Amino acid sequence: MSEKKKLLISFSGGRTSAYMMWWLYNEWKDRDNWEMVTVFANTGKEVEGTLFFVDECSQEWGIPIVWVEAKCKDKNGVPFSEKGWSVKHKIITYETASRKGEPFEEMISILGIPCQTAPFCSPQLKREPIKSFAKSIGWEDFYTAIGVRFDEQNRVNDNWISNKIMYPLIFNNP
Repeated sequence: MSEKKKLLISFSGGRTSAYMMWWLYNEWKDRDNWEMVTVFANTGKEVEGTLFFVDECSQEWGIPIVWVEAKCKDKNGVPFSEKGWSVKHKIITYETASRKGEPFEEMISILGIPCQTAPFCSPQLKREPIKSFAKSIGWEDFYTAIGVRFDEQNRVNDNWISNKIMYPLIFNNP
């Protein structure tokens, strides 16, 4: 028997990614060939309703969701540096999730304020903590499922195949 492929389901906290997560766990015909984990990255600036929705989806559907936040500094307040700049993760829960922007403020204290010419918020507060979590569980080679609808195809990453990104609501992949 071959080893299962790994699928990290990136749950943004919105309805589309909630549906994608539910569909992958309940209706996806190929799900038995995959080891799946769902991750929600909290920026500390999410509205309370989003946090509540993520928690409710997990409880109502019985799907475990790993909650992470960016960790940019060590316990002494020194920025992590692996090949320059590094973001790690910390595991949180609905109850312990930052609600006053702490991860966002920590990032700003090192990199400054993100803007159109320096749009580093999503990479630093969402993608990098999620990748850090995956690495912490031994996942080096995995696919990431993103909840983008068919009418949002302009949001598809141009390098989605080589970056092992799946858009289950658009394409039948991989």
